[in-house]
Amino acid sequence: MVAEHPSKPGLLRSSAPWLIAAALAVGLFLYLRPAPFAIVEKQVSTLDPAQVIVLRTPGGTLEVSTLVKNEEFGWRSTYTCAWIDCGQRVGKVRLPVHYTYRIPLAETWTLRLQGDTYVLSVPAPEPRLPPGIDLSKAEFSSERGGLIAPSVAANRDMMLKNLGPELAQRAQRAEYLQQQMPSAEATVREFAQKWMREQMGEKGETKKAVRVEFRVGEIN
Repeated sequence: MVAEHPSKPGLLRSSAPWLIAAALAVGLFLYLRPAPFAIVEKQVSTLDPAQVIVLRTPGGTLEVSTLVKNEEFGWRSTYTCAWIDCGQRVGKVRLPVHYTYRIPLAETWTLRLQGDTYVLSVPAPEPRLPPGIDLSKAEFSSERGGLIAPSVAANRDMMLKNLGPELAQRAQRAEYLQQQMPSAEATVREFAQKWMREQMGEKGETKKAVRVEFRVGEIN
């Protein structure tokens, strides 16, 4: 006959829930704990070394330079008699002309850092047409030739009528555009630095130099 121990079954039954809970806890700990040589992956943020500043502009156009030149323009008026010139008048005018150049302002300007200098690329200046003239400072002269010459008044009227188109062409000459470039570059640079201070405060970036590059392909 085998003796029975009535206390063991009860002990086993009461300990079972605790053993199960302990096993689950150990399993969860081992599951969540990373392995000694596990590979951990994480995105790394990299900074672009080329810093960029975007400035908002008021839009419209910016007058960047005014080139003042003393121009001379002549006009010949001729009377024709039976297919020959029977008389003419040559009038000349000399006066100061103000050639004003400007660039369009985009909604934003982008300045890119190159070394210690911010580079700003903008369209090339274009002349405002027609150029400004002050007739009060104009010097007129007139010479007649032949038997019957047109009047001084008629010759002057035709000369002034054709003066505007001629000056508009001169305003777009390559040599005129090049002459005004230093002044235009200084104006755009000062304008950009002003807007940098207004929009960024007194940050270190605003104290760096600004170099202006006019897009050469857009120069007439």
